[in-house]
Amino acid sequence: MRGAVIFTAMLLLIALSAWGARGPEWTFDEPDAVQELKNWVNLNQLEPLKIETVKDQDGLDRKVLVTKSLGGDPYMFPGGGWNQADYDPFSGKEYPALYLGVRVNTPNRWQIYWVSKEDGNWSEAQHQDFDVNAVDEFQDIKVEITAGDWQKKTILRFRIDPGTSPGVEAEIDYISFNGPVPTGKPGAVDPHDKLATMWARIKY
Repeated sequence: MRGAVIFTAMLLLIALSAWGARGPEWTFDEPDAVQELKNWVNLNQLEPLKIETVKDQDGLDRKVLVTKSLGGDPYMFPGGGWNQADYDPFSGKEYPALYLGVRVNTPNRWQIYWVSKEDGNWSEAQHQDFDVNAVDEFQDIKVEITAGDWQKKTILRFRIDPGTSPGVEAEIDYISFNGPVPTGKPGAVDPHDKLATMWARIKY
């Protein structure tokens, strides 16, 4: 019996290690979400970022990141800046798509730029445009990133341009490379809570 418990515990630890190897994700629901915005150190042509609680089309509360563009080249670096990031490098092959939950005041073209381990520098070759048309209602948007050999690269840092003209107002519910995030629920589970719960099931 003891051997079975040890074996199961080892499988659990392996599973949790795999769980921890996730792509970057921000849901803006966490108590320290406002504090984490201090890591977003480089902004351009955007009003100061803020987190607000808004009502969605179903009357549900959502905590969102609010952005407003002030010019034709607005951009922000989730979790970092030009030369820093608070997340680990990640595989473009394992995480080939960007997911956004978003509502905007006007349709506009957005962009994602990135720098990879293989290339080492920001460039126009490492960017992709995508349209955001989620006016009045929140939409879950999936951007399959095919430009710049994203899926062959190790991504070090990325930036998002929330619009390409002034006056674009956005309410961003989440930014994720792991998949769409259910409304009002963080996309990740605390590994320590998960471990405690699963260990209790094994033990008893």
